[in-house]
Amino acid sequence: MSFGGDIKCSDLLGEGWEKNAAYLWGIPLHPMGELNSLDYIMLAQGNPEEMRARSGSLSMQLMFNVIFAFIFSRSLYLSIRMTYRRHRMLASWCCVLQAAAGVVYSLSSLAANLPNGPSCRATLWITGVGATISTLCVGSTLLQKAYAAHQRNRWLLVIGIILLLPQPIIIYIAWTSPGLMTSVGGCLSCFPSYLPWVKLAMDLPINMVFSIAFLAVVYRQYRRYGLTAWARLVRNGIQTMCLVVLSNLICTFGVAFEVAGMLSEFFFILDWVVTSVLLVHHCNSMCTATERTVKTRGPRFWRKSSQAETSRAWIDSTQYTDSVQHTTFKQ
Repeated sequence: MSFGGDIKCSDLLGEGWEKNAAYLWGIPLHPMGELNSLDYIMLAQGNPEEMRARSGSLSMQLMFNVIFAFIFSRSLYLSIRMTYRRHRMLASWCCVLQAAAGVVYSLSSLAANLPNGPSCRATLWITGVGATISTLCVGSTLLQKAYAAHQRNRWLLVIGIILLLPQPIIIYIAWTSPGLMTSVGGCLSCFPSYLPWVKLAMDLPINMVFSIAFLAVVYRQYRRYGLTAWARLVRNGIQTMCLVVLSNLICTFGVAFEVAGMLSEFFFILDWVVTSVLLVHHCNSMCTATERTVKTRGPRFWRKSSQAETSRAWIDSTQYTDSVQHTTFKQ
């Protein structure tokens, strides 16, 4: 199956295209990027083979966008339900924001197939903003876990904020990269070759450093108490961390080495979807476990001692539940 062969974005853009391009906020806009799906297909009237090729590539994009819309909508529903139950948790609001950004992206991509729908360039700009929001939400959740687990260490908080600050660079690169319609992959962004490595350099530290920082505390508690509940926490946390990092690595290398040709950039969207599902599932399962513990132990359980209060604060920020009952009854 061909994924674009040796076709490069530079060949499609043409040399010196910026000279005759329209500008918005100082950003050159490629004429083919200002078309939506229907306009692009209709430009090929009189050439049935070309119309077939354009329709095929855009239909494939449409199919994936429908799947992504369903996934993001389900994540948004679960996030809203979780936030309604635990509205004071930062992690639940991060899940809502991340899923909502995914829904906006999916709807804008689907609307591009309608008459007078958004252009290719507009959907790419929305994608850049949404993907950055997703990364910030995942990073903020991991930072909150590590911060609470290390007894509100301010240095950890400062380091986390510093690691998150460069994320808007992705929006700048996405917005300044020309977008255009192609018969190979539909709406594509001609981003610079260094973008995948820049994204990896910004995503991996926040995902790994703070996951490891949090899991180190959990593992120490497991070694100290030797309880199966702590073992479950270690296993659950390690699985989530490893899957998020693995998704970052696979998708970044897939884009950087162009394993799918011009379609390789869709690995960015795949990484967004995977991390969104992992974050929502993880937070929702921990939130459900927290409610189950409260119902089982009753309100007096939380007022056993100052150690229980500390554990409760940890739960409220990290959504890890079983640690409370075991650290409390170890007194």
